[in-house]
Amino acid sequence: MMQQVNRAIARTLATIRQAFRARLTGLDTTPGVQLAQAGGLAGEQVQASELFQHFGFTSAPPEGTQCIVLPLGGKTAHSVVVATENGAYRVQALQGGEVCIYNQWGAKITLKKEKIVEVDCDHFRVAAKESITMDTKRWQATATEGTAFTSPSVAIGGMGGLKAQARLDADLQTTGDVTSQGDHVAGGISLRHHRHPGDSGGTTGESL
Repeated sequence: MMQQVNRAIARTLATIRQAFRARLTGLDTTPGVQLAQAGGLAGEQVQASELFQHFGFTSAPPEGTQCIVLPLGGKTAHSVVVATENGAYRVQALQGGEVCIYNQWGAKITLKKEKIVEVDCDHFRVAAKESITMDTKRWQATATEGTAFTSPSVAIGGMGGLKAQARLDADLQTTGDVTSQGDHVAGGISLRHHRHPGDSGGTTGESL
């Protein structure tokens, strides 16, 4: 009797479609939830199935991406895509605990061990409407072709009310006036405290 019951249960379960692997053939990114088309490895055709992703994160997997399809109620027509993977583009050789966000074209942001954040791309753009604040001990930038600042004002200040020390190992050109509350020293000669020969012999006093 129990064998007959078990066989009946097995036949019923066999009619319910289980989760299966598929390969993405198309993707519509315009709706609130993306709609995927995929071909199952056993020949199943998935049409306009919702692609579910975690809140706060969205991606558009390229065609050929492998995916896991879950038929709701055991029906392929009511399937949703719950996971995707594409070994052709996945960043490899991460160490345990590391995280990487990447795309098809090789741009990536890697959260590495030792609290290192590494960004690898060709162009990096930041759009901050109000402000950008950076707090660090040291700040270094290397630009092999040039650096340009466009701003109505630039201010450099010291820490804790102290004066900042600035050094330029370069030629300096300006099209505007230079105003200073301190002394200017050029070629070892002070603008405020220099002397030069007077018209009637001797030397002049220091400039006022």
